[in-house]
Amino acid sequence: MTANEMEPLKDLVEPMVLDFHPDVTHILDQPQWKRYKSLFHQIWGAAAYKGAEECDDNFVPTVKRLSNTITWARLSNGLKRTGLKVGGISLMGFSRPTYSLPTCQILPASIPSLLLNVYTLKACEYHMYIASEIAVCALRCIDYLQIELKEDYTIETCDRMPGRQSYRLLSILRVLKSRVSNVMAKLGKNRYLLGDQLYKSLLVDELTYLRQALKSLNKEIQIAFKEIYNDYSIDEWRYRHVRPLTTLVNDLYWHVLHVTVQA
Repeated sequence: MTANEMEPLKDLVEPMVLDFHPDVTHILDQPQWKRYKSLFHQIWGAAAYKGAEECDDNFVPTVKRLSNTITWARLSNGLKRTGLKVGGISLMGFSRPTYSLPTCQILPASIPSLLLNVYTLKACEYHMYIASEIAVCALRCIDYLQIELKEDYTIETCDRMPGRQSYRLLSILRVLKSRVSNVMAKLGKNRYLLGDQLYKSLLVDELTYLRQALKSLNKEIQIAFKEIYNDYSIDEWRYRHVRPLTTLVNDLYWHVLHVTVQA
């Protein structure tokens, strides 16, 4: 919007600028800040403690979210030096890849991300390792939070972390999904080996484990998610995230068990 278009709004609103990229400092030199400064008393920035990368995500890219908040804080300091008043930074629960797509149910996995981001802003310590230490001290955790930059998610072992059990179960679900993908890759590349009894037995054993693990996970989620969701939301979440994987594993199990490969 041009300055003339925004003129009628100057006494009615305070703009909030949304940018959820891992590094937002590149927008410091953009021209809109001068327009905001001339028209509005102050502006606000908006980061996201949840966020989503794909349509059906159930895990939070914690490092990206924390980086977004840290760079927003740096950008805010830079804007203040130009004379623009920044009211603060809002931590939004944005839960979709784009505005045109439905939301993702990633609240259970977002608790560590929310805590890290809140304490980062509260303590004004704009480095992710320092931020994690601050969060640990504030929570009086016995153990620690560890940020794994390579895998881009947070591993937490703190007994006092809110939503700890939900987060643990989501970590397990992430691993199970990876193992299912590995099984599918093996079936795609080495289907002819199903005629080998030893190879077939190994696949059946793996799929048997996955069936039992998903069954157990489904029951544990029903209990652990009560800390965060009501029963209807829990059922919907399991229907969207656990049931499709369970159906796939069962289909693969019976396929491998009964398939006959002729030499």
